Amino acid sequence: MSGPNATIRSVKGNGTLEVIPLGGLGEFGMNCAALRHGDEMILIDAGISFPGGSQGRLGIDLIVPDIEFLLAHRSQLKAILLTHGHEDHAGAVSYVVDRLPVPVYGSRLTLGLVANRLEERGLLQTADLRTIGAREPIEIGSFRIEPLHLTHSFPDSYCFAIRTPAGTVIWTGDFKFDQTPIDRRLSDIARLSEYGEGGVLALFSDSTNSNVEGLAPSEYSVVEPLRNLFHRAEGKIIVSCFASSIHRIQVVLDLAREFGQKVVVAGRSLITNIRVASELGYLQGASDLLINLGDARDYPRDLLVVLATGSQGEPMAALSRLAVNEFKKITVEEGDMLLLSTRIIPGNERLISNLVNHFYRRGAEVIDSRLASIHASGHGFRADLKIMINLTQPRYFVPIHGEYQQLCMHAELARQQGIPRERVKVVETGDILELSADRIEVTGRAPVGRRFIDEGHREEVDEVVVRDRRFLSEDGFLVVVLRLDRASGELIGEPELVSRGFVLMEDSEELMEASRRLILKTVQETPAEERQDEELFQEIVRKRLKKFLRKQTGKRPVIMPVTLEI
Repeated sequence: MSGPNATIRSVKGNGTLEVIPLGGLGEFGMNCAALRHGDEMILIDAGISFPGGSQGRLGIDLIVPDIEFLLAHRSQLKAILLTHGHEDHAGAVSYVVDRLPVPVYGSRLTLGLVANRLEERGLLQTADLRTIGAREPIEIGSFRIEPLHLTHSFPDSYCFAIRTPAGTVIWTGDFKFDQTPIDRRLSDIARLSEYGEGGVLALFSDSTNSNVEGLAPSEYSVVEPLRNLFHRAEGKIIVSCFASSIHRIQVVLDLAREFGQKVVVAGRSLITNIRVASELGYLQGASDLLINLGDARDYPRDLLVVLATGSQGEPMAALSRLAVNEFKKITVEEGDMLLLSTRIIPGNERLISNLVNHFYRRGAEVIDSRLASIHASGHGFRADLKIMINLTQPRYFVPIHGEYQQLCMHAELARQQGIPRERVKVVETGDILELSADRIEVTGRAPVGRRFIDEGHREEVDEVVVRDRRFLSEDGFLVVVLRLDRASGELIGEPELVSRGFVLMEDSEELMEASRRLILKTVQETPAEERQDEELFQEIVRKRLKKFLRKQTGKRPVIMPVTLEI
């Protein structure tokens, strides 16, 4: 694939380019990466991830990248470029631009969805959103960026060809080579090939399905299986897909029209996305098909299609509420059919299983992608990834987007395509990767992490608070009440202990007594000056008791010392 001439072409350029992933490498979601040349930096994507398992029970709604590195170099950041509008690539924009107000570039639909998020947080009026089109280059400092259209499960998804003084970089975003896309817009293979002929310093390519052989199925492949299910359904059809899966929503609307049905939309994000996509012309024919939830009872069951969010079993999402009949205007009945037209995100199996059980209890039939081909991944399989490598002929290859195993499998695939081992680099979130014509090397680490956004309030929650919530949910709490003499700081009477969710007091008298003795000893050993400093003294008691209880019980209850001065 990469012969001598390609190698010579690909090394043109001077200087060093730094690539600093702030999320999305070694994990699914939260895609975000900085590219820096000299004192100029651009950010590609700013995505979120969703809490899984216990995090969802701790009041965490979203997880967004820590931007400490960007804040430390705020004068260098010139712009944010968005490959597409899925939440894992664009959902965190409002949590970046509130502190780093730089221009945001993306397609019309991507920015339409981002604008809605910004409006929710009161940031839309001050945001600088700039629409870009495929094959319409823009210049940002020393970066010259050309968006190229690639097929994905989101309309107008872009790959970025980025010319820098160090060389040209191709950043694929999410993609597959769909030959029959719903909107009939093919991937820009010709332009990718031109870049490959001209010389590509490095290819950064989506690794999500690097462990799946073959070519990814077309989005159109779900149409006939869904049509067959629509044909045999006897009651309501409930379809759940990701709220930003505009192509899938179009398929459902087209089938509803074909079968003479009306569509009810349940879920705030789905309602918003359908409205935005319709207004911008990316979704056709929604207006005469959609009816309000309150009007659903006016139609026979077999003429209703319900589009609902919550395919991953999220407890507060529309689908979970439908499953337990919390909607007054519409209920799940015997003979209804649930179609889960999404993939199962690892970690959500238990939530989805509980959701499915509720639907079965109400007599509904449940079909997911394991039973029928009603979901097509938007990410390329191994054959798609080979095509991308061979089109672009990169000197260096770096896999992005995926857990570590997907990154490694993609790296091995690149080696099999002829890229020498020393020119293939697997990096993780936080690695500082330096690229030049003659080397590729990890030279350091950037501060990275996660910021937790509280459910309902969309405000950030400190990691310590999340930790305490987890301990409360798992190991309960223990209140320690200490009565101290105001003047001397001496303890008055015995410490009082109150347990909730930790141990039963009546069954743990020995443990409680031992805890009291430890507290008494701590009070005696603490100098009067420290006892009179309320916060310091409470922290001393908390740490000593925490260590003791951990050793005795293996649990870590939240310990809350309360001092009363008398």
